[in-house]
Amino acid sequence: RKPKGERLELRLNRGDRFPLMKTVEQTLMQKSETHPAFAKTRLELSLAITVQDVQPDAVLLGIVYSRVVYEHDISGRRLRFDSAAQQDSVPWDAIPYAGMVGNGFSFWLGRDNRIRELVGYREFLERCVERVPLERRQSLLAELSGRFGDDGVANFVDDSIGLLPYDSSVDTEARTLVMPGDVWTRERRLMQPVPVHLTSTYTLTSINERTAEIEIAGRIASSEAVNSNGPGRVRISGGRSEGTCIVDRATGLPLEVSVTRTMSLRVATEEGVEVQQDKSIVTTIRAFPEFRGERQPAAAPKPAAIRRVSEVQEAGGTVANPTESGEDTGRAIQAVYP
Repeated sequence: RKPKGERLELRLNRGDRFPLMKTVEQTLMQKSETHPAFAKTRLELSLAITVQDVQPDAVLLGIVYSRVVYEHDISGRRLRFDSAAQQDSVPWDAIPYAGMVGNGFSFWLGRDNRIRELVGYREFLERCVERVPLERRQSLLAELSGRFGDDGVANFVDDSIGLLPYDSSVDTEARTLVMPGDVWTRERRLMQPVPVHLTSTYTLTSINERTAEIEIAGRIASSEAVNSNGPGRVRISGGRSEGTCIVDRATGLPLEVSVTRTMSLRVATEEGVEVQQDKSIVTTIRAFPEFRGERQPAAAPKPAAIRRVSEVQEAGGTVANPTESGEDTGRAIQAVYP
């Protein structure tokens, strides 16, 4: 008997190339009478996915970044970096992002939409910091691994391709067949900046010849850990996620994904005081399958010098680096990265 349902899966050919844009906006509010603070970061990545190889059980996908826009506002201290704009120098906080332009890596993705192997990822990180002086390169590389790490790649996949259905408990023919109302679940354990266990439930709300719409709901479990990249102990009291995804059925790529995650944390300051933090992460992804196979090279700007500045330059000059300022605006606050 023929299985029921519509097929919803990746349909990629060797040589296919798709432009894609991912934006991550994070807001963190620290509630404390003695250490009040606020941080907002926004990271916009323009990239292209190329299908480098197709095997019966996996596909090799290559990623190359063409433009990065990073900005933050940390308790009133602002920075903005756009790799497409000619700049005399690169703010220190933006160095890892500047190094992503024209840079990339590959990964093998199994038919179950999970990463099997990273290819050239360590080299990708090293290229991100190759213009940094040798004496600072190793420490920045360690910091960069903490910011992105394998989690960064897993996030990219899980927020896009990884939410497609795959039921390994049924016959091969039926593993990617779905009907409106079908529900499937994925569990993820993220290790950066502290371990987080996320359970996501996906519901197929509609499907037609061109697109499928998926509703996303998730729960973030409570956890506690020592944060090696910042203030001591971090306790997550839980959180949730919700969003939607519209999938292009011809390719299996997300035409549009929007997911909001919220969580509550308690963080120990350097003085040993616990403060409450509320974090919100809004992730949006857009793919452009209509440009399938087309090459759209983006001219990379001339490499700029590095300066240790964590502010935007206003009309009156450059604001002082906050690390050199005597004002304590709450050292437990952190800009968080995807």
